[in-house]
Amino acid sequence: MGGAEIHFQEIFKRIAAKGHKVTLVAHHFDNAPREEIIDGIKILRIGNKFLFNRQFKRFYKEQLEKNYYDLVVDDISKIPLNTPTYIKKPIVGILHHVHGNSLYKEIPFPLARYIIKKEKQIPRFYKDTAIFTVSESTRNELVELGFNKNLTSILHNAIEHTLFSKIEIKKNPTPLLVYVGRIKKYKNINQVIDAIPKLIKEFPDIKLIIGGKGDQLDNLKNYVNKLKLDNYVQFLGFLTEEEKAELLGKAWLFATMPEKEGWGITVIEANAMKTPAIGSDVHGLRDSIKNNETGFLVKLGDSNQLAEKIKYLFKNKNELNKISENAYNWSKEFNWDKSAEHFLNKVTDFYPALKTKI
Repeated sequence: MGGAEIHFQEIFKRIAAKGHKVTLVAHHFDNAPREEIIDGIKILRIGNKFLFNRQFKRFYKEQLEKNYYDLVVDDISKIPLNTPTYIKKPIVGILHHVHGNSLYKEIPFPLARYIIKKEKQIPRFYKDTAIFTVSESTRNELVELGFNKNLTSILHNAIEHTLFSKIEIKKNPTPLLVYVGRIKKYKNINQVIDAIPKLIKEFPDIKLIIGGKGDQLDNLKNYVNKLKLDNYVQFLGFLTEEEKAELLGKAWLFATMPEKEGWGITVIEANAMKTPAIGSDVHGLRDSIKNNETGFLVKLGDSNQLAEKIKYLFKNKNELNKISENAYNWSKEFNWDKSAEHFLNKVTDFYPALKTKI
């Protein structure tokens, strides 16, 4: 799962636990059951990811409309479903970020152009729909696109504090830089790798550990080999939640340089293990990283500036310790229970008639 999927699951499993009936319709994928229940959420899988927007409309009309749902939640990502055009029930949207031109880096040109065209339809079809988003910068972006600010609300990403509180924070004796997340092209992990040669002279025992999986994993391994950095960069592949927390607890710094983020859950997870983050100065990360307080923001694509900030903190242990404590305290602000409560409360603001249901 990526951040958007984690966001949905964590919030709506809590809503289901309160006694509300939650049904999730998603596209089918190989070897997945057509129906199952996970965390109290009934999951229905139909069609495929390329035609899901068309397949869902037909499925809703034929199968779901008769179920008299009180609320429809449209988790908008890439190709919108345009639900307000055919669903007359109360609707709220969840929109993490508009991908825009970053898609050209991730998928073939014709598909990227198609999705970008579809994304541009979002303001037209959802302009009168209440929208939850995950950061203030994305909210501002939506307002710039024509959304009514009064119909938007922040629905924060959070972390599983009970998990992170169980894991011992035991910092590595030598400088350790970490990236954990999906290994995708738009994440620009190569820019983090590019910072390593600039640091080796002053920190000969430095190590970069990369955790996660994705379609760019082999390319990054080849890139590391080409730069002769095999002794400095290690790939761990998929990590369990416990393994991820343990790694973040060992790290001195977390580094992430994506083109764009909705928020950046892994930043807050790192913070929960007293690990500050250094990231690109882009939408989303501007909200999850408090610049010069819980970490640093650097210019997108600038591995030199990234290396300089890493060097500064590695050489100034007192400053690193201060920012680590700030980051730890910042992480406590984000709680999935609070996000679930906020969703339910805000829905009744948008639709007062639902108060008797919630």
